[in-house]
Amino acid sequence: MKRLLVPVCTTLLAILPIVLLEGCGGKEPGSVSITRGSLRLGCDEAVLPVVQHEIREFTSLYTDARVAVRDAGAREIIAEFAADSIRTIVCARELNKEEREALAAAKVSMQEYLVARSAVAVIAHRGVPLTQLRVGELDTIFSGTMTHWPGKRGMMIELAVGGLNSSVNEVFRRSILGGGGFDPAARSFPASRELLSYVSGTPGALGIVGLNWLAGNEAGVSVIAVATSAMRPDSTYAPGEYYSPHQAYVYQGYYPVIAPVYVYTRSIEQDVSMGFIAFLASAAGQKVFQNDGLVPATMPVRLVHLTSQQVN
Repeated sequence: MKRLLVPVCTTLLAILPIVLLEGCGGKEPGSVSITRGSLRLGCDEAVLPVVQHEIREFTSLYTDARVAVRDAGAREIIAEFAADSIRTIVCARELNKEEREALAAAKVSMQEYLVARSAVAVIAHRGVPLTQLRVGELDTIFSGTMTHWPGKRGMMIELAVGGLNSSVNEVFRRSILGGGGFDPAARSFPASRELLSYVSGTPGALGIVGLNWLAGNEAGVSVIAVATSAMRPDSTYAPGEYYSPHQAYVYQGYYPVIAPVYVYTRSIEQDVSMGFIAFLASAAGQKVFQNDGLVPATMPVRLVHLTSQQVN
């Protein structure tokens, strides 16, 4: 059943009213405030397109603010955050136990904000004979147990995954492979743009990519719907329904590979970092996430039923 995701109010993070009031005046020309000055932002490559969109909207509203992006894989960005070379980062997964313990041992004081929910999309070359896969099938394919496409005699499965530091890899391995490793023969792509190009141009290719990288690139690949044997929204549904990474299914938790988007900051000043975080949590910032295919996290949403057909 198709459902559209729609925000219904403008509830913001608790910091937002305080922060925006301070940014409206009372500062000397040229001084630093939440809307004036510079921010060096670390960005997980998995969510780079939507973060760039957020920056454009933020700096168009606050023309005295400048945001420079340093993008890389999640592990690399988190390592730079721990080393204090970048003080604010956006990451498409939550910090894991080891990272939190390391930051605590280093006595790093930080704040974290959940700003959106994304997903890991499974994509395939248009010539691949399947448009739906079960979690068990994904496990056997990405672990290397299954190497040829059923129904296509002789067609090899050409796997494409993220780079060594990729949050997409970590979320997928945890959700689908039970923490296990990928097939050693899988091709690794640190840049999602390169992975998309490889999958769209390589017969038999199957890959994984952050959901917001599909915006504008859907025509070149087939997006695979995924099913788990236990998934049953309610008693009217048969177990094992297939779901694509549509916003509504991410919001409801039906799609099985969901990735939260967090902002982490070491900044305690009323500077551009706090202004940008407040913007991400505001109605305008949440609308950018929604328009780019992600699910807003700081605003209530409602689902609008449009048709009885499943979203593809």
